[in-house]
Formats: sequence, C-alpha cells, structure tokens
Amino acid sequence: MNQNLENLAVRVQGFGKENLSDILHYTAVGLKPLFGCHMVRIYLEDLHQGILICQYVTGQKRPDERQITQFISPRDSITSQAFYENKVILSWTLPEGFIKYRNPFEKISGIKASVVFPIVHEQRPIGTLTLDWQEDGKFVSTEQVEAVSRFLTDISAVVDRAKRFHQQISFSRHLDLARKKEAAWMIVRSAVKLIDKLSLASVLVPAFTKNAKPSSAKPTDLVEVMAVYSKKREDASTYMNKDQMSVLNDENLINRIVKYDKSRGLIIREENLESLYIENIMDEDFARKEVIQQLDMVSLYQIPKYDRRTGQFICTINYYTSEAHRFSSFEKRMLEEHATMVEKRIESDSSEHIEIEVLGEIEELLSDKDDSLANFLHKILNKISELIGADSGTVSILKIIDGKPWLVVENSDGSLLGAKSRGWTKNKIPALPVGGEDLPDNLKSLNGYCAHTAQTNLISNVMDRSLTNGFYKNISPSVRSAMAVPIIHGNSVIGVINQDHFRENYFTVEHRRIVQIIASLISQKVHNLMQIQELKQEITQLRQDVEYRDPKVSCYYFGNVIGRSKTIHHLVDRINTVVESVCNRMLKWDSSQSKEANMGLPSLLVHGETGTGKEFFFNNIYSRITEIFQQKKGKNFKLMLRKTNIAAYSGELTYSELFGHKKGAYTGAEFNRQGILEEANGGVVFLDEIGDADPKTQVQLLRFLDTGVFMRLGENQPKYSRIFLIAATNKNLRKEIEAGRFREDLYHRLNALSFRIPSLNERHEDISDLATHFLGILFQAYKKGNPEEALPHLEKVAIDYLTQHKYRGNVRELKNILMRAMMFRKGSIISLGDVMEACQSENPFPVVTLEQPESNYIDTILDQLETGDGDFWSQVHQPFKRNRLTRDAVRKLIQTARNRYQANLPGLAIKLGACGGHYQNDPEELKKFTSFKNFLYKTVKISAPN
Repeated sequence: MNQNLENLAVRVQGFGKENLSDILHYTAVGLKPLFGCHMVRIYLEDLHQGILICQYVTGQKRPDERQITQFISPRDSITSQAFYENKVILSWTLPEGFIKYRNPFEKISGIKASVVFPIVHEQRPIGTLTLDWQEDGKFVSTEQVEAVSRFLTDISAVVDRAKRFHQQISFSRHLDLARKKEAAWMIVRSAVKLIDKLSLASVLVPAFTKNAKPSSAKPTDLVEVMAVYSKKREDASTYMNKDQMSVLNDENLINRIVKYDKSRGLIIREENLESLYIENIMDEDFARKEVIQQLDMVSLYQIPKYDRRTGQFICTINYYTSEAHRFSSFEKRMLEEHATMVEKRIESDSSEHIEIEVLGEIEELLSDKDDSLANFLHKILNKISELIGADSGTVSILKIIDGKPWLVVENSDGSLLGAKSRGWTKNKIPALPVGGEDLPDNLKSLNGYCAHTAQTNLISNVMDRSLTNGFYKNISPSVRSAMAVPIIHGNSVIGVINQDHFRENYFTVEHRRIVQIIASLISQKVHNLMQIQELKQEITQLRQDVEYRDPKVSCYYFGNVIGRSKTIHHLVDRINTVVESVCNRMLKWDSSQSKEANMGLPSLLVHGETGTGKEFFFNNIYSRITEIFQQKKGKNFKLMLRKTNIAAYSGELTYSELFGHKKGAYTGAEFNRQGILEEANGGVVFLDEIGDADPKTQVQLLRFLDTGVFMRLGENQPKYSRIFLIAATNKNLRKEIEAGRFREDLYHRLNALSFRIPSLNERHEDISDLATHFLGILFQAYKKGNPEEALPHLEKVAIDYLTQHKYRGNVRELKNILMRAMMFRKGSIISLGDVMEACQSENPFPVVTLEQPESNYIDTILDQLETGDGDFWSQVHQPFKRNRLTRDAVRKLIQTARNRYQANLPGLAIKLGACGGHYQNDPEELKKFTSFKNFLYKTVKISAPN
C-alpha cells in the first residue's frame, strides 16, 4: 500500500501547473483500486465563488461532465465538515448515521459509506478527497487513513499550484465578462442620452455568454439581458425582473429575428436581416408584454448582430421609446453605430494579462536546452489548452513515411512523437496523411488538410458535414468543435496544433489568434528539436555499430574496425589521415565563408562489393569526426548527420531528397521541404548507392560540390550549404561512364579522395575475429532473457570452415550465416555441422537469370502465391534483395503475372499478396501497396503496360 502511494505521489508531482485535469485524474484513478471503492471525488476550493466545486469524479471522461457544487457552509455535509474542520471524517463513525448528512448526489449515486480527507497545503485546507462505497461497512483502517493523509500532504503543493493557475485563468474570463457588461451598459446609456426620444435600451445575448466556462455540450436556447439602461432608474430593475428568456419555449419579440437550431443553437431567422421596427409594441402578443406595459414603452427599434458567414446569433440591441416615434435616418445610423460597438466589445477578448503571463512562460520554455521534443510539446499543449479552455488537444509532427507526408502524434510502439492533452480520453491516435481532395474519404482529416493548405481551420460543429467538407476524422466521440493551427518553419509546415471542445461553436477568432501566436513562437524550437531528435536516432544506431567491442577480440582499429590483415591496416591509416585533414577544414568554416566558392566542398568516395561494410566504415568515420569536433567545441557538441540511399528514389524524388522542393513542384509535393544537404549544413552527409543517381541529380550535385550552391526543385532562388559529402557505391563507375549512365566530371570530383573496401575473400585472416565480434552482437540481440544463458562460441573446425568459405555477400553473408548457426545450435557450442547447414541455407537455390530456364520457376512462385504459400515480400522481394533473383527475372515474373491475371497494378498487388484487397481503407495496407509500386517502377524499373 505505502509503496503504491509513494509511486503515485511521484507521478503526480511530475505534472506542471497547467495539468490540473491530469493531476486530479491520476490521483483519483490511482486511489480507487487500492481501496476497492465505487468512486473517488475531488472537491477544490474556489475563492472567487466561495464554494467547493467537485472537479473530478472517477468514471467521467470530462472533469466538467457533471459538476457538483457544495457550499463551504452550512456544515450539514461531511464534505463541508472535513474541509471546514480540517479533519478526516469516516461516515461509519457519525453518531447520527450517514443518511442524515448525505447530499442529493450521494443519494442518487447510492453511496452508503464515505471517507472524506481534507487536502491541506501550508496548514490550510484547499479541498477534499472522498472515497465512496455503495455498501454499509468500515472500509479503511487507521493505518490506511494515515497513509492517504501523508500522500495528500505530499501532493498538496502540486494541487494548490495547479488550482491557483486554473482559477486565475477562470477569474480572468469572469473579469473579462464583467468588463464587457460594463462596456455594453455604457454604450446603450450613451445612445439613450444622445437621442432624446429614447427611454430605455437593452442588450440581449445567448445565455452561455454569461458563463466564463460553460459545462453543457448542448447549445442553449436561452437569451439573457447583458445590459440595460433607462432614464428612470427603477425601470431598469423592473425590466431585469427576468434576466433569461427561452426562444424555444416562450413567445418573445426576439423570436422574430432569432430561431433555435438543436445542433447550432441560436441563429438568425433570415439572411441579411438588418433591423426590426415596431411602432406600437402593445399591438403585439409576446411573453413579457405585461412588463413592457408597466414600463409604458411604445415603439421598438431592434438591431440584431450575427456572424454573416454562419448566421450564428451574437446579440441584439433593443431601443425603446415611451411614445410613438419613427426614427430618422440620422438616428438609425447613430443607433447602428452604437450596436456595432456593442458587437465588437462582446466579440473581443481582453484577458491580456493572463495571456501575457502564459506567453512569457512559453518564452522561458524556449530557452530550456534540456527538453526533448515530446516533453516540450507536452508543456506547450497544456498551456494552450488551459489558456483557451479547450477540453482536449494534440500536437502532431510532420513525418515522411514511404516518401509521403504524414502527421504523427504517437509512434507505432506507442511512444509519443508529438503530444496529447488529457490522454486518458483518447485511444491511440493514428498517423494522418497530409492532403486535400486527392485523399480517399477515409483518410481525410482536419489536421491533414491544415498541413496541406498551411492555413488555420476552425470548425464550429464537427458533426456538420457541410462545415467539415469531409475533412474531419472523429477520434473522440465527445468532441463537437475543433481548431487546427499549422506550425510553420520557413516556408514549410512541420506540425499541427489541434484543440477540441465538447461544445459546439466554442472556438472564437480570438482563440485562433492566441494559438497562431504560440505556433509562431515555438516553430524554430520545434524545428531544432526535430533535428536533434533525428540526429540522436542516427547517432544511437551508429553507436550500436561502433561502440560494441568483444573482449576476446584484440585487433580493433579506428573505432571498431576489425583487422589483422595488412589491407585493413593500410586502409585505416589512409582514412585517419583524410578525416583529420577534412576536420581541420570544417572547423574553419565559421571564419572562411568566402573561400568555399573557390575551393569546392570536401567529398569522399567509398566503393566496394555488396556487403563489404561501406556504411559501417562511414559510421566509424563519422564517429571519429565527431570525436575531433568535441575536442574543439565541447563534449556536448552534436555534428549534423544525414543519410540516404539514392537507389530508394528516382527522378524528381531523388532531387527532392537531396536538395528539397517547393510546394507544387511535382505531383505529390504537398508542402515546402528542405533537402538533406540543406538540413545537414555544417555537418556530414552519407549518400549510399551514388551510382544510381539520375542525370539531373548528377548535374546539380556536381554544381553543389564545386560551389556549395543549389536550388530547391521548383524554385529559382539559390541556397548555400557546407557539408562533408561521403558517397558509396558497389558499381564500377568507370563502366557506368562508358555506358553513358554516370557523368565523368562528377566521377572525377567524387574520386579525388576515395577508398576501396576489400571483399571478405581478400581478408581471410580477419574472419575469425569478425565471427567472434558478430556472434557477440547477435547473442545480445537475440538472447532469450535467461541471465544464466552462456554466450555461444564457435569450435575451431567451424572457424576454419568459415575462413575457407567463398563469400558472395561478404560481411553481410557472414553475419547471416552466424545468425542461423546461433539460432539452431544444440548447446553453447556452434559446431561445424551448424555452420555447414547455415552456409547451405545461404544459397538454397541458384540465382535465377535470363540465361537460365526460368519459366517453371516463375510458374511455381505464382502457383505458391495463389495458394497462399507465402506472399510477394517473402517469395519475390526478399530473394531479389539477397541477389537470388535478378532484375530481369522479376520483370519476367511480373509480365507473366500480367498475362495470367489480366490485371492492372492494384490487381497485381492483391493477386501477388503484396497487400490486402481493401488496402485503400487501411493505412498499413496502403503503405504496402505504395512500397510494391515503388519497388516495381523505381527499383526493378518495369515498363508500364501498353
């Protein structure tokens, strides 16, 4: 019990002052199972209203879903007694029994036993916490009462700080409303004094305007008197004898200009309605006729104000005379101006003080250097939601997935990339594609459209399709109105702030203004944190490659390059020399900008057969460069790093990946984007498979390496970046030049500094140490969690066999052999038989080429796919990646499938098991189809059917 309460206290103490809802929720739901009670209630003192307000009841998704209030006095409830007397009250100890003290809510809920704890901060009660049961009995011991009291003491400072902040904002809204009422009163008073015939003027508004934070999600049908002024003071009191009127249930004069809509509330009856004039209101029938007759009013001039776009009613100003009067054009114009002044005052938001305070706190967060992206966004989101009174919200981050932009709040493993407030009210939030009308209906969303257009979107009723145009994805059924604001850095959308409310027509132009200001303030910080997060992920992966060292291996060089062979020693020495020289140049970049255009940018070409470890060598090169930079600039310095594989793209996509693009530059370019060469300014870029670059990319890359200047696709404005470019290829670039597929001038530019990574067959003396090293890594990755499980080792004859083996896949093949041998071993020793079997599995069938008979093989694959024995990825994609199927063999297989099934590309994808039949309605299956299409057209490069 005590340990559970201590853990709960630590969790609650981690919340900030903007997290009152989270504090109350996790406190209540944490205590409930510990005591097996029916519910937990938390009341907090509201100094502005002088009452205890029930802020949270377990089982409710919204804290304000069923708000119950209990006055501090009289002391006829145990809640008030516990608060007022600052003591724990157990219902079963009351001398007259609990029934006498139960309030209506407790009776309705069937509560038969309760324990009420005061929440005390600095020796003063600030609220109460109640545990409720629906049976009679004694449910907590003295020790448990003391434990809960200690727990509440531990969290009381956090609760008090959050309560004060919440009430400060609430009070600011009440103060703003009071100012609006005073301003409206002064404006109508001015009108009555300026026009001699006027006797009384009043302002009617929707009833919820009176409440700073309405609790009902249902639109109101009531109007209320916001302000009234009369030449006779007593007439104002008489007019106010009923300050609210129902448009739905009563017949009032306002019904002639306003009607009630159950989904939208009060709306104007006729479009373009300007005013209503009644010469003698005593000739009319209406509910308050007796009051108007008592005031001796005759003529009425009524001016309604409403949203011209939506028809939403804002207010109406009533001008009365005590004798029949026709208003002149001058008088009408003057009254119209006064009415407009009232409308503007009602629509304005003057809670500047609290806004300035919150914006100041956000600026403080901007200078916090220790925050992660998710933590920073969580703090920002909570401040926004509390400031504008939203019920929930998210911040999603734009992420490229399979070449397409998506908005992501949560990663696939459930970890947060963005942020969500009141997360307990939402299920897992799916990634949302960025796009407009081109998206299927089931993938359209408000946030995705906001990112697509880079414009703020505000929807007053998410259930009204005429307002959403289909661009709303309902994740929480309670939401009724929503707002989406883009976070824009430079010319690119990098994320979206979403705010939701459980009542329709909640968000205003002022709310939009506030969130837009905050989005603008945080955009640079968000961009920087995104860059840092990507860099950390790259470095984490890189460290896995360069930091593991097996104690049984003694020949590590240059990071963790393994080599006893002279070939590796010579290569490492040359790399060290080049890296140190290039670093010296990079460290001078800050002071020698003008020289770069004449010198060109440093580059290095790494070439070697497939599987020799080109990226592994790059990782060690980057690690060494970082080490040198940190010696000069401090241990916390992080050097920018970007990697990409040119073979994964083609044409404009390759150009865009490297240099970026402008929105609309090509089909699918939904937003402005920086390329990796721009993102990595001042750092290092690794381009794998450089031999697959298209001609246009080659031209621009050559120009960039010569001058540091480039242009984004679709733009004509030059940009500048300085990077150390390391390119890798397994192709013979000289043959590519002879075939006309690679530019000779680019080759010479890249080849100024170059290294060839030797094949594994050229370094047999290193195989024993490599095998020991990789076996240690594989064991750590795949071990079953048994701490007593011993690290397997190879028997000597197995090592000898591996040393003599002829490798087609080089180091990659060696790792695959070791993984299979380790998994299928019988004990802690990997035998020769285990290794031989693993080697045979590496090439279970010969590589299929066009020169070999293949029709039977292709028919066999298609037959297997038809019967569900495997899918496209296991039977075609993986064999191709492992060099068991050639590109021409895959082309022939696709052509055979086309002839057999007479299907288009989507049909082929389904027939071959690349994706499901309903891929358009399933984001995961849609990704598979996109990968299938990219593989065929960009990697295999099949031709389109005639």
